[in-house]
Formats: sequence, structure tokens, C-alpha cells
Amino acid sequence: MLKKYAFILVPVIATLLCSLIFFTSLDNRVFDLFLGTVPSLTEDDSILIITVDDDAIANVGIFPWTRDILADAIVFLREMGADTVAFDLSYLDRSPMRIDPEYVQNTLPGILDNEFLSINTSVAQVLDAFSTGSLRSSDLEEYKEQLFEHNQSARNTIGEAVSYVSRDVDEYFARSLAFFGKAYLTLTLTPDSSPVGGTENLLYLKDRIALKNIRAAGDTLTPNEAGIIPPIAPLLNSAGGAGFVNALPDKDGYRRRIHLVQKHGDTYYGHLALVALRGMIGNPEIIVTNTAITLKDADIRGTIRDIRIPRSRDGTVLVKWPKKPFADYKILSSWQLIRYKQLEEEFVQNLRVMESSGFFYYLGDTINPLDAYTKALHIREESTPGQGSFEIYQQVRHEYIEAAETFLKGPAETLILEDVAGNGDLENFVSALFVASREQFDTLLDIRRTVSKKVQRGLSIIGVNATSMTDNGIIAFEERFPNVGIYAAVANMILAGEFLDDIPYIVSLLIALTLSLGLGILIHRLDVGKSIAAGILAMALSAVFFLLFFIITKRYLGVAVPFISVTLTFLSLSAINFFSTVREKSFLRSAFSRYLAPQVIEEILLDPSKLNLGGEERKMTALFTDIQGFSTISEYLSPVDLVSLLNIYLTNMSNIILENRGTVDKYEGDAIIAFFGAPVHMEEHAALACRTAIQIKKAETRLNQQILDEGTSPLLPFTRLVLDKTLNSPPLFTRIGINTGDMIVGNMGTPDKMNYTIMGHSVNLAARLEGVNKQFNTGGILISEYTKKEIGDKFVTRRLDRVRVVGINSAVQLYELLEEQEQAPTKLMDFVQNWEKALLLYENRQFFEAKNLFKTLTEEAPDDPVAQLYLDWSEQYFNSPPGPDWDRVYTLTQK
Repeated sequence: MLKKYAFILVPVIATLLCSLIFFTSLDNRVFDLFLGTVPSLTEDDSILIITVDDDAIANVGIFPWTRDILADAIVFLREMGADTVAFDLSYLDRSPMRIDPEYVQNTLPGILDNEFLSINTSVAQVLDAFSTGSLRSSDLEEYKEQLFEHNQSARNTIGEAVSYVSRDVDEYFARSLAFFGKAYLTLTLTPDSSPVGGTENLLYLKDRIALKNIRAAGDTLTPNEAGIIPPIAPLLNSAGGAGFVNALPDKDGYRRRIHLVQKHGDTYYGHLALVALRGMIGNPEIIVTNTAITLKDADIRGTIRDIRIPRSRDGTVLVKWPKKPFADYKILSSWQLIRYKQLEEEFVQNLRVMESSGFFYYLGDTINPLDAYTKALHIREESTPGQGSFEIYQQVRHEYIEAAETFLKGPAETLILEDVAGNGDLENFVSALFVASREQFDTLLDIRRTVSKKVQRGLSIIGVNATSMTDNGIIAFEERFPNVGIYAAVANMILAGEFLDDIPYIVSLLIALTLSLGLGILIHRLDVGKSIAAGILAMALSAVFFLLFFIITKRYLGVAVPFISVTLTFLSLSAINFFSTVREKSFLRSAFSRYLAPQVIEEILLDPSKLNLGGEERKMTALFTDIQGFSTISEYLSPVDLVSLLNIYLTNMSNIILENRGTVDKYEGDAIIAFFGAPVHMEEHAALACRTAIQIKKAETRLNQQILDEGTSPLLPFTRLVLDKTLNSPPLFTRIGINTGDMIVGNMGTPDKMNYTIMGHSVNLAARLEGVNKQFNTGGILISEYTKKEIGDKFVTRRLDRVRVVGINSAVQLYELLEEQEQAPTKLMDFVQNWEKALLLYENRQFFEAKNLFKTLTEEAPDDPVAQLYLDWSEQYFNSPPGPDWDRVYTLTQK
């Protein structure tokens, strides 16, 4: 019962079992493998990662740095054309007031010295003018105003320089964020009810930071976190917004998915990548459903379209990583930005030296670069965010760069050297100062070109990737992946519209059930070998199907449950078939071993289809044997001795049949019925039957010798003692009839009682030929003309008459089988040739000549009763010739 319906029950049970086990980890790893088969994520040139890397830490110092460092860096970013900046850095605590010992020790004294020197020089010039009389009283007021202006400028410079000694870096950073405009910080959403700074701060988050223009439509998958941790208020209030950075890895440690939106209470907050990018694409409306997050009417470089971001079955967004290491992403080291600031301060210091040395006198009407630099600083410090202040700042900075380039690369150096000609110290001072300043300026220009090329109108994401930092994760393509890369990947996915998705779990279960049932039905209809091949092929094709489905649709169809269900179905059904086959083979081997050769049994076990249950018409060869006078033998033996003799005889003869791949049909007393050519088809069935018959006669001779020879057969002492005294001929003489033709072979009988046997006219003829041996006094083996045709010249035969046996109207040519061709002696071959001559004479009514030749043959073989028989017939017909209607066919009246 179980086996009968196993092909249905096993797939159903396998699928149900797999449905109760979550193969999430396995599915995740398969997803990673599949991800490697699809094209890499298209990366937009506007997305840049600015890294706090080993180079930056080596030059700046241990991270985290004071906040003024990145404050200056982002202002420089904006100056170079960056549109948006996002910080993958947390600012949860206030910073202490900053005192810069290096600045106080190295930089400030130089600034003070230069400014006081400038004041002293101005005063000295005025006094010298009075002492020489070159200063007229009418010019006094003008010189006075110039002196006051110069002193005020020096005062401002000194005041600014002193302000850097001690600085509220949080306030400085906040002003830089506000000055930048579109700068975004991080939030942390937490399951703990963490304080957010009071009701006022929470209201601020809901009013200013939470997502606006967002609409939920049946959204039940967005997590709702109990707590929210924002940056410190001064920074948050100055930033353009903030996004959460929660990105928990999967249980195996790999990062594959993020939540693009989360809730705190009834308010939606966005992922940092979404929040920062949204302003660059026109602040589209956001529609959240369980299946997708849609950005309505997003502006992608002037093209207005909806961006549908599919959500996986747990509400997350699957990340399509670029197929390359993080080092090959579009990256800029933060050291480039910081180095620019440091180098510019050194350059400006040289400008101050030039100004205090009177070099700017040679500018003429050209803008003073130091004045432009200072003016830009004042705009940055004093301007109100928005209202075009940054554009003004950027314009002044441009004027500063142009003025510096004009001064350093124009005629000023040549004119100054001409004026100080002859004063070697001054000449060296001027040349060295210009050379150093030009080198600094050229390096500044190189940095500006590099940074400007990378950040133009784009989103810059600042995060860490230094080897000493721990903000790393594992992704499909890298084991130590800096997490800042997540934001770049998500932003690129949105801009490129390239997303991944998965299929609901129920679909995987239905596919698993369908595939498993299909495989079960297929295995049920195939034999063991083909079912194994089908199972392996089914598993391979299912894997290919899932892969192709993912490549084409970019939707991951959970592979684990269907694949494991199919595998479990295959293994279970294979095991059931295996054990069932073992039992069946054991049964078949036991059942058929009684009448089939071992080689034939093995062929059937390898290919049971060769055993066609039921009747089948097939050309085969039948062999019938019988012991002459066995009834007489049985009269002289006790039943026990008779059975012993018969068992020994039948065992010997049956073994010969089986060794020649014959099938023992049945035993009828001392008779054996066998056939060749079934259940396994064989082309040489006739030759095998003839060889078997010859070997049976030879075995019979040996067995008779054992019976009659004293002491040669301890198994048959009783037989020897009895039969030797009662019979005048060898005790055992086997008559064999062989015929070849179409027969019906198969299991015949009832479902409860059947026998694998043969039937048909050709079978009956073989049975009759066994009896005809008695009529012709043969040596024991008669074959039909049909068998003779099959064996050709492989055996030595002698032709006899044509006969019409009982129950068969057609005349059949008889042949006596004598020996295998290869083993026949020359004497026998000569005898057969002469026999054929004699028989032809006999058939042509030349009875006198035939009689003489048959007489010669009897003299050559005095123990050959067949030759004696034909001699008698020749004499009879010579003396009394047959009538003209004689057709040389003998009609037998007994079996």
C-alpha cells in the first residue's frame, strides 16, 4: 500500500516537512551566489564616498577628530560644487571648547608678529615723512585715515587669529552645516524607549526631521521603534535634515537588506541615503505599501518618473551590491579636504608676510588676494544661512583664487626684484617666498581640480573605512566591507532604478509541492536507473530554473524549500525503490533460480523489462527430454532410491541447461521441458539448445559409467547393484527433441497461481520429436529442419526422413544431432558425407545402391541402429518397391 501511493505521499510529506523548517540561512547564501550572476549595479557619477581612511588618520591624528576639521572640509566641498553631504557619523554628545596648542605655539605668534610689524611699518613711514618734510600739513588728514584703516585691518586679523585659540567647535560645526545647506546627519532608532531630549525635541523631530509628503497605503511591514536618538540639538537644528542608519545584518552576519523607512510612533523617518538623495531628485512624494516604496514624479536629471522600490516579504529592501571591492568604489580621502585647509593656512600666512613686506604695492588696481580671503571668512562667519550667502562666499573665494594666481604668476616678482636689486638678502628672501608660495598655490589648484571633478552637483557621503575602525560588515563580495558603502549602494540603486526583490513564501511552498509531485510521478513511471537519472536531472533543472528566474526578473524565488523538497522526495523515493527492488530481486532470484541460468537472472534483474509478464510471441527454441524405459527402471528401485536417482539425474541435466542460459520450464517425472530465448532474448538460442543436448548426452554417459562401475559413485551403490543385474543396456538413455519457431512465452495461469512457460505449435513439435527418436532408433537427439536452418554448419547432423507426427499435419524434415562441428572427428565427418549419399540414393528410389551403401555404413558403425533401420527399409523397398505416390514422408501414429 505504501509503495503503491508513495509517489504521492512522499512529495506531500517532504513539502510539509520543509514548510515547518525555515532555511533562511541557506536561502541567504544561495541569494549571495545568485547575486554574482546578475550584472553589477550601475553606479552614478554623482555619488561619492568621502572616507576617514588610514591616510587621513595618519596625517590628522586619532579619530574622532574635533568637529571643526570636518566643518571646514564640508564648506570646501560645497565650494567645489557638492550638492549634498551626508554624515555616516554620530554626534550624540557636545564637544569641549577647543584650544589648539600647536596653533598657539606655531601659527599665532607669526600672525601677531606680522600684524604688529605692519603697524610699526606704517607708523614709521608717517614719522619719516614728517622728519623729511615730505608730508605736508594738507596731507595729514589723509595719512591719518590710512593709518587708522591699516590698524583696524590688523586688529581684525589679530582678533580672528586669537578667536581660533579657543573655539566652541559644536557651534562652529553647526554654522558650517547651516552654511552648507543640504547637510544631513544620522538618527538612531532603537527598540528601547530612549529619551529624545524632552517633548520639545520630539516635536522638533516630528516637525523638521520626519519625512514629509509621505503616504501609507496598507503598510503593515514598516517597523515601529520605541526610541529615537538624534544628534545634539545645535547640530540637528543647523542641518538640512537627518536619516536613520539602522542596518542590522542577517543572522549569519552578512548585510543584504535595509529598511528604507521606519516609524517612531505614527511618524515615518527615512534612511539616511533616502533622506539625503530625496532633495537631489525633486523631493518626490513617497507612497509606502507592503510591496513597494514609490517615489512619485522623481526628477532624475530632468526626466520625471516614478521610482518603485520593491520591498521584500519582511518589508526590507534587498541591496544590490556592486560586484567589486570597496576600494574600487568612487572614493575620495578626507585627507584631501583637510590637507587643502592646512595648506591654505600656510599659503595665507605667506600672503600676510608679503603684505607686511609691502609686496602688494605692486598689485596696482588688482584685488588684494589676502583681502579677498579675509572677506570670504567674514561672509562665512557672519552671513545668514540661505538668502544666497553661499553663492556670495563662493564668488569671493573665486576672486581670491584669481587674485592670488594673478599676483604669483604675473610681473610682481620681477618688479620687486628690480627694486631690491643689489641687496642679496632681500633678493633671496623675495625669490624664496615667491617660489614657496607658488608651489603651495599650485598644489591647492591641483586639489581643487581633483575634488571639483569628483563632487560636482553630487551627493557626498562621509564615513570611516580605516583599518583601525570597527564600522565594517560582511557582504557577498567582501568580508570586511566598510558600512559607509551601504549608503552609496542604496543611492545608486534609486538613481539607476535597479532593484532586487523576493517572492512570498507561499509561492516557494507551492512550487516545492508541484516539483516534488512531478518528480514523484516521474520516478513512479521509470525503472530504478532511469528514476535516479531523472531525479538528478530534476534537481539540476530546478536549480537552473531558479537561477534563470532570478537573472531575468531580479526576484529571488526561495530556492531552499523547493530544492530540499525535491531532493528529499528523490532520496526517499529512491530509498523506497531501492529496498523494494532489493526485495523484488531477492524474490526473483529465488523464484527463477530454479529454472533460469544465473547469467539470465542477472540480466533480468538489471533490466526487468526483459521479463514481459503475460503472453508474448517470440521466436525461440524448445527442448524436450525423456528417459527411455524409466518406468521399467522404477520397478526395480524403492521409492526412496528412485527419487535419489532422479534428483541426481535432473540436477546434472538442469545445470547444463542453465549453464547454456536456458530456462527450465518444468519437470514431468523424468522428463525435462526447457526453452532458450526467453525471458532474455538471445540470437543464438537454437545453437545453445543444440549444445545443451550434446552436453546432456555426454553427461548421461558419465552418469551411466558411475552407476555401472564398482565404487565410482558412492551415491549410487543401490542403483548399480540393482540395475546392473536386471538391465542389459545402460540404465539411463535420454531422448531429446528440439524445435525452433514462434512460441508464446510468459506467466500463464491465475493471479494467485501462475507459471512462466511456453505454448504453441512449435512447442508441440519439439515434444513430438522427442518421441520420434524411438521410431528411428537414434542416438538420442532429433532436431527439426527449422532448428537446422538456425544453427547452419555449427553442428554435425545427419539428415533423416520427413515425417508427419501425431497432431501435426505438416511434414517436417528430421535431423539427428551428432556433435559440435569444432569437436567432431574426421571419421564422423566422413561417415556423415557417406550417409548423405546413401540417403539421396534411397530418396531417388535407387534402393539397391542405397542398400549396399547403408550396409557399408552399418559395418563401419555396427552400434548405429539408425543405419541398420535404413538398411532394412532399403531391402524392403528393393524387394517390394513403393507405389508411384510415395512422397518419402512417414506418418507416425504414436507419440
